[in-house]
Amino acid sequence: MNLILIRHGETDWNRSGRCQGVADIVLNDNGKRQARELAESLKDHKITAIYSSHLKRALETAKHIAGHHNLDVRVEPGLHEMNQGDLEGLTFPDIRDRYAEVLKKWRESPETLRLPNGESLVEVQNRAWSVFEKVHETHLGETVVAVSHNLTIITLLCKITGVGLKGFRDFNVQATSKNVIISEDGTLRIEILNDTSHLSPMESVPDFESQ
Repeated sequence: MNLILIRHGETDWNRSGRCQGVADIVLNDNGKRQARELAESLKDHKITAIYSSHLKRALETAKHIAGHHNLDVRVEPGLHEMNQGDLEGLTFPDIRDRYAEVLKKWRESPETLRLPNGESLVEVQNRAWSVFEKVHETHLGETVVAVSHNLTIITLLCKITGVGLKGFRDFNVQATSKNVIISEDGTLRIEILNDTSHLSPMESVPDFESQ
């Protein structure tokens, strides 16, 4: 199986540096352009299935891709973003001011932290990995797309590379980036990481420390 793992396009909350989590925020105009350019870059790939988180920003990104392949998008709730609980909707300065101790733990030992009224990275990784295993078993020898979210994708990359969740900051997953995972002869490897070469130049979004 070749899995093309994709982060959704940009939203207004990405642009303003707000913590999104499971808040169901739609793509902004730039995110829609990114999704169109991504879909165009994949139109000649022989894709047999497209999976997506149920959140609108991921689902809309996936539908742009599906439009070139006469495929329906298969919704997998396990691919949704980390539930960030009380932090959702806040900017980094808000989090720094209101949740200084949480932010300290997030920086020092993210693999052990459960966000207030939210999830832990371990929980995110476990549910996302269950989806990965199901897709892998269903699509042996095929090329499949899965559209997900920043932290969810990173937990999968941590699992595949064996770096552990403590090293999740080693990865950078930008909007509509392609991350290609190859399953071959019983082993997994990452062939492409954070590829955004299909996108037109644009102003970068703010760096959001908590994500």
